[in-house]
Amino acid sequence: MTIPNKDILFHQSHFEVTIPTLKIDVGFFTQVQGMSAQVDVMEYPEGGRNDYVHKLPTRIKHTNLTLKRGMTTEGALLEWLKKTVVNAEPIEMSLSLCDYEGKPIQTWSFAGAYPVKWSGPDANAGGNEMMVETLEVAHHGAVSVPVAKS
Repeated sequence: MTIPNKDILFHQSHFEVTIPTLKIDVGFFTQVQGMSAQVDVMEYPEGGRNDYVHKLPTRIKHTNLTLKRGMTTEGALLEWLKKTVVNAEPIEMSLSLCDYEGKPIQTWSFAGAYPVKWSGPDANAGGNEMMVETLEVAHHGAVSVPVAKS
Protein backbone atom coordinates (compact mmCIF):
# COMPACT_ATOMS: atom_id res chain seq x y z
CA MET A 1 0.00 0.00 0.00
CA THR A 2 1.40 3.39 -0.97
CA ILE A 3 1.24 6.26 1.46
CA PRO A 4 -0.09 9.47 -0.10
CA ASN A 5 2.22 12.46 -0.12
CA LYS A 6 0.59 14.78 2.41
CA ASP A 7 2.47 17.75 0.90
CA ILE A 8 0.16 17.65 -2.11
CA LEU A 9 -3.12 17.05 -0.27
CA PHE A 10 -4.76 20.25 0.93
CA HIS A 11 -7.81 20.61 3.08
CA GLN A 12 -9.94 23.57 2.08
CA SER A 13 -9.75 26.03 4.92
CA HIS A 14 -10.34 29.52 3.56
CA PHE A 15 -9.33 31.75 0.68
CA GLU A 16 -7.83 35.24 0.79
CA VAL A 17 -8.47 37.70 -2.02
CA THR A 18 -6.07 40.61 -2.49
CA ILE A 19 -6.04 43.44 -4.99
CA PRO A 20 -2.66 45.17 -4.83
CA THR A 21 -3.56 48.20 -7.00
CA LEU A 22 -6.69 49.15 -5.06
CA LYS A 23 -6.47 50.23 -1.47
CA ILE A 24 -9.29 47.88 -0.49
CA ASP A 25 -8.90 44.93 1.86
CA VAL A 26 -11.21 42.45 0.16
CA GLY A 27 -10.80 39.78 2.82
CA PHE A 28 -11.28 36.06 3.32
CA PHE A 29 -13.82 33.78 1.66
CA THR A 30 -15.12 30.35 2.51
CA GLN A 31 -16.10 29.34 -1.02
CA VAL A 32 -14.77 30.03 -4.51
CA GLN A 33 -16.47 28.68 -7.63
CA GLY A 34 -15.73 28.97 -11.33
CA MET A 35 -12.00 28.31 -11.49
CA SER A 36 -12.07 26.81 -14.96
CA ALA A 37 -11.02 27.48 -18.53
CA GLN A 38 -12.17 25.89 -21.75
CA VAL A 39 -10.66 25.96 -25.24
CA ASP A 40 -13.25 26.50 -27.96
CA VAL A 41 -12.85 24.18 -30.91
CA MET A 42 -13.71 24.98 -34.52
CA GLU A 43 -14.61 22.02 -36.66
CA TYR A 44 -13.26 22.18 -40.20
CA PRO A 45 -14.45 19.50 -42.64
CA GLU A 46 -11.77 19.07 -45.30
CA GLY A 47 -13.07 18.38 -48.80
CA GLY A 48 -12.47 14.79 -49.84
CA ARG A 49 -11.82 13.60 -46.24
CA ASN A 50 -14.84 11.72 -45.01
CA ASP A 51 -13.17 9.72 -42.23
CA TYR A 52 -12.71 12.65 -39.80
CA VAL A 53 -13.25 16.36 -39.26
CA HIS A 54 -10.35 18.63 -38.29
CA LYS A 55 -10.79 20.14 -34.83
CA LEU A 56 -8.83 23.35 -34.45
CA PRO A 57 -8.32 25.21 -31.15
CA THR A 58 -9.55 28.81 -31.19
CA ARG A 59 -10.06 30.84 -27.99
CA ILE A 60 -9.87 30.10 -24.31
CA LYS A 61 -12.98 31.04 -22.34
CA HIS A 62 -12.65 31.66 -18.61
CA THR A 63 -15.70 31.38 -16.41
CA ASN A 64 -16.45 34.12 -13.89
CA LEU A 65 -15.27 33.53 -10.33
CA THR A 66 -17.93 33.46 -7.64
CA LEU A 67 -16.63 34.38 -4.18
CA LYS A 68 -18.80 33.62 -1.13
CA ARG A 69 -18.36 34.52 2.51
CA GLY A 70 -20.35 35.16 5.63
CA MET A 71 -21.81 38.66 5.88
CA THR A 72 -19.50 41.16 7.58
CA THR A 73 -19.74 44.83 8.56
CA GLU A 74 -17.06 45.99 6.12
CA GLY A 75 -18.23 47.03 2.67
CA ALA A 76 -15.17 46.45 0.46
CA LEU A 77 -17.00 44.20 -1.99
CA LEU A 78 -19.81 46.66 -2.62
CA GLU A 79 -17.31 49.55 -2.86
CA TRP A 80 -15.31 47.70 -5.51
CA LEU A 81 -18.51 47.06 -7.49
CA LYS A 82 -19.51 50.74 -7.23
CA LYS A 83 -16.09 51.83 -8.55
CA THR A 84 -16.54 49.48 -11.50
CA VAL A 85 -19.91 50.97 -12.43
CA VAL A 86 -18.41 54.45 -12.69
CA ASN A 87 -15.10 53.43 -14.26
CA ALA A 88 -14.54 49.75 -15.08
CA GLU A 89 -10.84 49.35 -14.46
CA PRO A 90 -9.67 45.76 -14.94
CA ILE A 91 -6.97 44.99 -12.38
CA GLU A 92 -4.87 42.08 -11.18
CA MET A 93 -6.44 40.08 -8.38
CA SER A 94 -4.86 37.24 -6.46
CA LEU A 95 -6.55 34.36 -4.70
CA SER A 96 -4.70 32.35 -2.07
CA LEU A 97 -5.73 29.05 -0.53
CA CYS A 98 -4.71 29.34 3.13
CA ASP A 99 -4.04 26.67 5.75
CA TYR A 100 -5.45 26.69 9.26
CA GLU A 101 -2.74 29.12 10.40
CA GLY A 102 -3.57 31.58 7.62
CA LYS A 103 -0.42 30.86 5.59
CA PRO A 104 -0.85 30.67 1.80
CA ILE A 105 -0.56 27.15 0.37
CA GLN A 106 -1.41 27.92 -3.27
CA THR A 107 -1.92 31.27 -5.00
CA TRP A 108 -3.49 32.15 -8.35
CA SER A 109 -3.32 35.51 -10.11
CA PHE A 110 -6.22 36.70 -12.28
CA ALA A 111 -5.51 39.34 -14.93
CA GLY A 112 -8.09 41.94 -15.94
CA ALA A 113 -10.40 41.24 -13.00
CA TYR A 114 -13.44 43.37 -12.19
CA PRO A 115 -16.71 42.68 -10.33
CA VAL A 116 -19.85 42.09 -12.36
CA LYS A 117 -22.37 41.11 -9.68
CA TRP A 118 -22.83 41.40 -5.92
CA SER A 119 -25.53 39.54 -4.01
CA GLY A 120 -26.43 40.22 -0.42
CA PRO A 121 -27.96 37.75 1.99
CA ASP A 122 -31.56 36.62 1.90
CA ALA A 123 -33.26 38.03 4.99
CA ASN A 124 -35.31 35.51 6.94
CA ALA A 125 -35.99 36.33 10.59
CA GLY A 126 -37.29 32.80 11.20
CA GLY A 127 -34.24 31.05 9.75
CA ASN A 128 -31.03 30.02 11.42
CA GLU A 129 -28.75 29.92 8.35
CA MET A 130 -25.60 32.00 8.13
CA MET A 131 -26.04 35.20 6.11
CA VAL A 132 -23.84 35.05 2.99
CA GLU A 133 -22.73 37.68 0.51
CA THR A 134 -21.53 36.79 -2.98
CA LEU A 135 -19.31 38.59 -5.48
CA GLU A 136 -18.97 37.51 -9.10
CA VAL A 137 -15.74 38.58 -10.82
CA ALA A 138 -14.95 38.50 -14.56
CA HIS A 139 -11.31 38.07 -15.58
CA HIS A 140 -9.00 37.38 -18.53
CA GLY A 141 -7.34 34.26 -17.18
CA ALA A 142 -5.49 32.71 -14.27
CA VAL A 143 -1.89 31.71 -13.65
CA SER A 144 -0.50 29.78 -10.71
CA VAL A 145 1.93 31.81 -8.60
CA PRO A 146 4.68 30.00 -6.66
CA VAL A 147 4.34 30.29 -2.89
CA ALA A 148 7.51 30.60 -0.81
CA LYS A 149 8.00 27.58 1.47
CA SER A 150 8.63 28.43 5.10
